[in-house]
Amino acid sequence: MALAPGRQLDRLDRRFMLGCAVIPVAYMLNMALLGWNARVLDRPAHLLAAMLVYLLFRRLGISYRSVLFGLAMAGLAAGAVAVIAVGDGGGQGLLALNSGRPMGPFSSPGPFGNYTAVVAVAGLAGALAVCVRPLPGALALALVAILGGLMAALLSETRSAWAALLPMAAVVLCMPGRRRIPRRWVIAGVILAVLAALLVSELVSARLAEGIAEVRAYMVNPGSPSARETSLGLRLLSWQWGWEQFLANPVFGIGLGNFRSAVATAVAAGTLPPILTTFGGLHNLFIDHLTTTGLVGTVAMLAFWVGALRHFIVARRSRDPEKCLFATWGLMLLMGELVFSNVGSLFASSLGTLCFCVLLAVFAAGAHPATPMRY
Repeated sequence: MALAPGRQLDRLDRRFMLGCAVIPVAYMLNMALLGWNARVLDRPAHLLAAMLVYLLFRRLGISYRSVLFGLAMAGLAAGAVAVIAVGDGGGQGLLALNSGRPMGPFSSPGPFGNYTAVVAVAGLAGALAVCVRPLPGALALALVAILGGLMAALLSETRSAWAALLPMAAVVLCMPGRRRIPRRWVIAGVILAVLAALLVSELVSARLAEGIAEVRAYMVNPGSPSARETSLGLRLLSWQWGWEQFLANPVFGIGLGNFRSAVATAVAAGTLPPILTTFGGLHNLFIDHLTTTGLVGTVAMLAFWVGALRHFIVARRSRDPEKCLFATWGLMLLMGELVFSNVGSLFASSLGTLCFCVLLAVFAAGAHPATPMRY
């Protein structure tokens, strides 16, 4: 339906589609040269599917009301799942816990926490946008998205989600032409934030203290199994190992298809702990690409990010408030994913990959100046 005649592709469409294709093409080139593993393309191929989602909305039009309603439903569902799962001590399916942390649908605590934080801040953008045709109940929908998303992100104990809240919120608060926040709402928000901080201070401080202790232990004795086999210890160790592999293979890296065998060899040699054989990457956007795809793949990855950021930065200059809102949503999403992928990987999980690619396509289509707005 999206590809049928009726709407010609323009320069922005072609640029977005090229940006979505650059990473999968670079991956295929890398595997053609250094060894093939079709499973490696599973998650990056979501970017190719995002092209079709983008074209569909470009042709049929898009509604910011529907997006805001969807954000509210996502926040409500995620917050309820997190509260019930933690309150009842876990269960089957959606209520499953991982070390006391809710995981969401077919997921793990990390992507669940990351993208519920995205839902929360996207709700904030919807609340502050001044649209041509105001949506009745928009503030209520936005508050549901904010509160539900924040609840799920906090209970997930995902530190990357907490770290991403500030840059994502900064993008929203700098939105051109945003609604002026009444002083009473600012005061109420500060009070609520203080109360929330008091309620979760023990949880947050414990997670932060745990992270600091893990880094210190690794710096003191990086060879100690107790220091290496922690959440942050494994990251530091894998980053060090990945950098060494890049220095030995700077142009094309060790190869995407060879990554698991290289890790298995390092584990057999005692360089890496066995648990790293279960990881799909090295928990850092840049180290991942430098290690597996070298400078060639890293340049392709950077081209994707530069193109995506430019798409939304240019779109945010529009005088159309709806277009400005979609562009703000897109920039906010990219800011969040930059944080998530630098302590994880760009395609670290199925849920995270799906959320990122679908939202990227929807926000890019909505920000395009020629996309019809449906009311």
